[in-house]
Amino acid sequence: MKHTRLLTCAVAGAIALALPVGVMAADFPSRGLEFVAGYTPGGGHDIMLRTMAKIIQEGKIVAVPITVVNKPGGAGAVSLGYLNGHKGDGHFLMASTSSFVTTPLTSNIGLNYKNFTPIARLGIDPELLLVNAQSNLKSLKDIAAAGKVLNVGGTGKGGIEQIVTVLFAKALGKKLNYIPFQSDGEVVTALLSNHVDFIVSNPGSAGEFIKTKQFVALAISTETRSQTLPDVPTFKEQGYDITLSLFRGVVAAGDIGAAEKKYLAEMVRKLSETDEWKKSYLEKNRVEPAFLGPDEYAAFLADMNEVYRTSLTELGIIK
Repeated sequence: MKHTRLLTCAVAGAIALALPVGVMAADFPSRGLEFVAGYTPGGGHDIMLRTMAKIIQEGKIVAVPITVVNKPGGAGAVSLGYLNGHKGDGHFLMASTSSFVTTPLTSNIGLNYKNFTPIARLGIDPELLLVNAQSNLKSLKDIAAAGKVLNVGGTGKGGIEQIVTVLFAKALGKKLNYIPFQSDGEVVTALLSNHVDFIVSNPGSAGEFIKTKQFVALAISTETRSQTLPDVPTFKEQGYDITLSLFRGVVAAGDIGAAEKKYLAEMVRKLSETDEWKKSYLEKNRVEPAFLGPDEYAAFLADMNEVYRTSLTELGIIK
């Protein structure tokens, strides 16, 4: 009998060791989830995460509460440090856009995309060159003919907006003064108040201002015209070979368990398939659907890191 009990305990122990994922899945999440936005309220990160939280909770995709917190600063560097401080804890999910790759490349923060756990890419959106509707700049030809150095607004240093600006300046053969702001909200405010001559931004942040005709889009950075903004000509059709788009996804802290990663990935996948997500986020913010799961998103981030590293080096932004 004694040997039987020992054998039973040994088998039970072996099963427990062999199946930690199942046990962890039942225990996770053990408390509320925290969605981390690397920019101030009202910006692209904030809008995406708050929309996600609302749909996930109202659709009962998860049973625990979700809190959205803003950790602005350093073009996303503060939020990267914050998430890294929760390494191994799957209760945190952070918005990841191009700055997730470019900020580590251009700043000495000791972190890069490899320090985190890719969960999903939710979509992509192009970059727009936007002017205030009251501006004297009515076309790219007007920008090319301007007799002064124009001020250009965008989020962060070394991000996609600056890369587009530098590429455009190079194609124009003239200097443009790029002014980095901490958030998309600050960028659109700068254009509304005419503190800059034009901005490079995305449809998600500027869409409402285009709709209300406060902003006019002079160019879009897609290969062909967008179905959601069919009246906006591409840079390419106007003679400027600029085709970079912003990606929008989410990552978790590094070193989280396999079950936690699977749980978060499934949660985001279910979200992406809801009609409410397509209507309230993708369509409303003119984001193109482009879902990728964890493994595919990891490969995409590796590719984008190389694209940005090469571009930033060629442009002299990094060495």
